[in-house]
Order: sequence, then structure tokens, then C-alpha cells
Amino acid sequence: MKNNHYQLDKVIILSRHGIRTPLQNTLQFLEKITPFKWPKWDYPYGYLTTRGGILEVYFGRYLSTWLEKHNIKLSTHNTELFVYANSLQRTVATAQFLTTGAFAGYDIPIHHKYPIENMDPIFDPSLQDDSPEFKHAVLRDIDEADKAANIFKNLAPAYEILSDILDYKRSKLYAEYQCNLADIPSELYFKKHEEPVLLGPLAIGISAVDAFLLQYYSAFPSEQIAWGRLTNQKQWQQLISIRNQYINLVFHSKTLAKHSAALLINMINDLMQQDNKVNLLVGHDSTIAALLGALDFKDYQLPNQFETTPIGGKVALQRFRHIITGEYFFKTEYIYQSFEQLHNGQALDANNPPQHYQLHLKNASVNSDGYYVWSDFEKRIKPIKTK
Repeated sequence: MKNNHYQLDKVIILSRHGIRTPLQNTLQFLEKITPFKWPKWDYPYGYLTTRGGILEVYFGRYLSTWLEKHNIKLSTHNTELFVYANSLQRTVATAQFLTTGAFAGYDIPIHHKYPIENMDPIFDPSLQDDSPEFKHAVLRDIDEADKAANIFKNLAPAYEILSDILDYKRSKLYAEYQCNLADIPSELYFKKHEEPVLLGPLAIGISAVDAFLLQYYSAFPSEQIAWGRLTNQKQWQQLISIRNQYINLVFHSKTLAKHSAALLINMINDLMQQDNKVNLLVGHDSTIAALLGALDFKDYQLPNQFETTPIGGKVALQRFRHIITGEYFFKTEYIYQSFEQLHNGQALDANNPPQHYQLHLKNASVNSDGYYVWSDFEKRIKPIKTK
């Protein structure tokens, strides 16, 4: 079989929102963990920035040419395109900028279910079950992940770097705990209708690293990025490992992933039965991590990017039809901007495309052309009963 014998039949693109400001609920951490003053932003907390919007316009333009290469040229007045976002400013705005890039001048409806700044259950990682049995299963997942990869011990050097950058020993938090950052006790906050939180060094770490990343991606002057104290790629790699491990433990581990992604998987299954050739869903890093965990994708490391769920990154679930046999096949790619493309705010085009990285399923094999049999994926998106 040859690759040009496969016709892209349907694609569901799950995007993380673009570059935003720091989140309101991390401010309490940020003020306590360093004596330094954090820079002020020109936008409300948790909002997509203008720069974030511009990069999504570039991405939308690129995606439309990518689809055309796959012989999908959408006519904008029909039902071939469906766009759905979480009901937050940063996700709806990301969808708007993406579709503007792809179809400038056309009125593409952006569907979202609630008034802005209300979480849609499809994208909401909040707990629907906080029973002791469920919590025990989650803690067992975290414990097993730590035993397998020695996560907490291996993060010790990253915590030291972070502690130095923050000057943590002169912070209010140090005055409270009187111990190294890595030695602050960890605890799983687990309450119905709220997002689970792994309190302690990981939660502190992800808040700080997220703020530094947003400064870097927003091209702040170098002396303002982590107060000029974050100076090389090795430091970035170490610090971002804190962020990746938090996302991995809290959203990607099997029990919580299946719990968080159930409504989304049902929606994906439903969209696969409908006529729309292209479906764009805009959510969060937690959305992507939970979906990949629930559908049993293999672990991965994205080239030219330290984050496992980079800002503005898109997971493209693709169904192909083999032109000769009529059989259906499946492929998934992570399409994302590199660490430097985000920092430099580069336009995306044929000469400077985003990164493409194929994701692989556990317990399924690809054919000689690199495609999975469709049924191997189809059985993973069978409707899930939800409470």
C-alpha cells in the first residue's frame, strides 16, 4: 500500500488554548513563594492575549493549507466544519482566532454551551466522585507512577533550581514551613465539583513554571523572564519537568483520565458518526492529557518542545479511507509550535511549519504505512456511561 492511497475522511482536532495570562487561582501561591514582585499583565487573569491570538491566526492559516493538502477544501457555508470550545474567554477566543486564520472574512459559528467564564462539563476536570474508594484508586495510580519512574526523587534537582530562582528561602512560604521546597508535605486535595490538586512542591512548582513560561512565550525582555535568573535551556528543561509530572499525575493517570475524559470521549464518538469532515474542539492541557490517558496512548516526548502539552498545541485524530480497498484507518498527530517558535512569535507556513509528531496507541499495531486499523481506535471511543 502507498500513502497516496489514503484519503483523509474525517479529523477531530483537539486544541489547547493559546498564550494566556497567569491564572487567578495561582496568585496566592505566586505571592507567597518569592520575595520578588511578579510582573503585571495588561489583560485579566486567565485571558488569551493579543499575541496568543495572533499565533492562533497563523496556526489556523497553516491548518487550512494542511487540510487542502489532504484534499479537504471546506466550503464555509455548509456543515463540513464544526467548532466547539469550553465556555471560557481563552478557549472561545482561541477558536475565534483559529477560524479567522483559516477562513478570514467568513462567519464561522463558534459553539459553546454557557455564558463566558463558566466551565463546560466536557472540558471540566472537576471531580464528580470524591468517594474514599475513588480517592484510594487515584492515590494508588500516583504511588505506582512514582514507584515506576521515581518521580519525586528525580525532581529534586529541578526543585533546587526553582528554589534558587525564586529565592524561596526569603519567602513567606519558607517562613511558614521552615524546610526546603522539595520537603514541603504533599497532599491530594480531593473534593466533589472541584479540580483535584496535588498540594505541595508540585502545585507550587507548576504555578511558578507556568508563570515563567507565559513570560517567555510572550517575549518579555530577558531581564523580566524569571527576573533574569533563568538563563539556559537546561534550566528550562528541568523546570518544565515539574510541570509535565504534575499534569501526568493529576490528569493523565488512568483512573482520573477516564473520569475526566468520559464526556469528551462520548462527544468524539458522536462526531465520528456525523457528516462534518473537520471538527475543532478547544480546551486545556488537562483535556488533552486526560484524553490521551483514557484512550491508552503511549507516553511520548515532543521534539523541540519541553512541554508534553504545549500551549496552543493540537492533537489531530484522523480517520483515513483506503481508496482501493475502502477500509478505514486511523492516525494521530500532535501538531504544535516549538519552544522557540512560540518565543519568537513566528508566522507558520510551508517554510516554517509547526512540528508534527505521530502519537501511538498501546496494544495496537500499525501497518507498513504507519496507520492503525480503524477498529483498534473505534473500540476505544465506545460511549462511556457517566453519572
